[in-house]
Amino acid sequence: MRNGYRIVDTDCHQIEPAGMWMESIDPTFRERAPKLAEVGDHRGIVVEGESITNEAGKYPMSPPEFRAAVARGMVRFKRAAQSGFDARSRLDDMDEQGVDVQVIYPTVGGQILGKPFRDPELLAAICRAYNEWSRDYCAADPQRLRWAAMLPMQESALAIEEARRAAARGCVGFYVRPNPVQGRNLYHADNAPLWSTIEALEKPICIHDSGSPYWPSYGDRMDTHTSGHILAHPFEAMSALMGLIWYGVIERHPHLRVVHVEADAGWVPYWLQRMEQHWEFSGNAEHPGLRKPPTEYFLSNFLVAARGDERTLPAAVELVGDRSFAFNTDYPHPDGTWPWGIERLCDTSAIPEQSKRRILWDNAARAFSLA
Repeated sequence: MRNGYRIVDTDCHQIEPAGMWMESIDPTFRERAPKLAEVGDHRGIVVEGESITNEAGKYPMSPPEFRAAVARGMVRFKRAAQSGFDARSRLDDMDEQGVDVQVIYPTVGGQILGKPFRDPELLAAICRAYNEWSRDYCAADPQRLRWAAMLPMQESALAIEEARRAAARGCVGFYVRPNPVQGRNLYHADNAPLWSTIEALEKPICIHDSGSPYWPSYGDRMDTHTSGHILAHPFEAMSALMGLIWYGVIERHPHLRVVHVEADAGWVPYWLQRMEQHWEFSGNAEHPGLRKPPTEYFLSNFLVAARGDERTLPAAVELVGDRSFAFNTDYPHPDGTWPWGIERLCDTSAIPEQSKRRILWDNAARAFSLA
């Protein structure tokens, strides 16, 4: 708690040890597990004989200039880095800043999910390995450290199997990338059985982009990581949100909860406005699965996480209301807002006190079924 506010940080990350994949994976797949190897002029994680990020793309992950910026940004996490980003150092950081709960996603794992696999069973084994390792990590304080499960979205049946298994093991939600996978957007009919399963499990899907995927990305339009990252995260979130609403996914799955993280929140009023303009113009002429105005689906099923330093957040709250936003820092990634985002939202933001309480705790606690 900080200054009387309970805080859920809805977007935090593991820094997976490089050897974790081989140690945690089913022995059947150990020889093919992700591992460190030479990738061009640096060392990176490789699986199925290629880098987990698209080194040849126009939205590259590994130029020296970008790696130098990452190193500078990580200096503020020196204490955690010296402890191997273990659970104790994480809890110490949370205590220092007054964070009650973190929802934790993969780092390397998110990049892995941006890569096609020739063997989907290997991808499923990698997801199980991460999920079990992250569960064990969060066991240091399972009420405060909440893990989201990776799903092998290439094969719906495998994703359903892992969603059920991970839910039984205590995950708080499901990490899903917004990009089209195997040519399928999230609204594709092949995903319908998965959404039905997750709806029944009563846990949210957490939509989170990651850099330099092999799958299509809005970042591909740019030639540097920075410019691609500026574009990709919010545009992928906007595309995914619109698709789930307009293609009737929320109409058919009214209890499916969707949490958007690490894409900011200032775009939400404009995006709702844009969708409403088209609803007023053509209704559901091309989208018979859309039975209500788009904003109604958004308000009932979506939660969008905001950085604490967003200058547009007070306007977004005024225009949309305070029940559709949560809070995130991206801990411990160098491009996130830990720790100053917490200070700015809790201590200096002009947002009304009741709205702060909803954004910092109430809305996320409801979406993730936190006690």
